[in-house]
Amino acid sequence: MTGAGSTEHDYTEHDYDVVISGAGLAGSAAAILLARRGVRVALLERRSDPGAYKVLCTHSLTANAYPVLDELGLIPALEEAGAVRNEARWYTRWGWIEPGAAPGPELPYGYNVRRSTLDPIIRSRAGQTPGVDLLLGHQVTGLIQEGGRTVGVRASTPQGERELRARLVVGADGKDSAAGSAPTDR
Repeated sequence: MTGAGSTEHDYTEHDYDVVISGAGLAGSAAAILLARRGVRVALLERRSDPGAYKVLCTHSLTANAYPVLDELGLIPALEEAGAVRNEARWYTRWGWIEPGAAPGPELPYGYNVRRSTLDPIIRSRAGQTPGVDLLLGHQVTGLIQEGGRTVGVRASTPQGERELRARLVVGADGKDSAAGSAPTDR
C-alpha cells in the first residue's frame, strides 16, 4: 500500500523526509500527522500482513487519547468497528477513584478496543494518507551514516536488501528498536 500523494521536494539526495521503522500505533500516528504537514514519509513494517497487531498489550485507551484519535480521524472507524466507550475509574488501596467532570463542557471518553482491531485501522489510515508510503515486509537491518549523521536505513524486503535515505530516521518499533540499535555503516 502506498499513500495517494506526495509533496514538492528535491529528492535527489533523500528518498524521503522521514523514515519510520514500525507501523504500529506510534509509527502510524506519527506518519499521518507528519504527512498532513507536507512531509514525505516512508513507514516501514517488518510484517507483511496489513492485519498484524501487537498481541501482548492492553486494549484500553484512556480519555486523554481522545484528542489525538479525533485529530487522526479514527473516532468514526473505531465506533464502527465496535469499540466500547469507557470512563476513567481506578481501584486503589483507599478505594475507588472516579473522577467527575467539573461544570463546563463534557469530558471526552476513552475506548476499549482490541489491538487486533485498532492496529489494522490506524495502519490502513496511514497507508491511505497522501505523502505516506506504507512499506509492508520491510525490516530495518542497519542505519546508513555519513559524516557522523544518520541519513537513512538499510532494510530487508521480500525482494532483497534496500536502502532508503531520509533527513530523519524514527525508531517506533519497540524497546529493541532496530532503528535505534541497528549496526551502523560508516
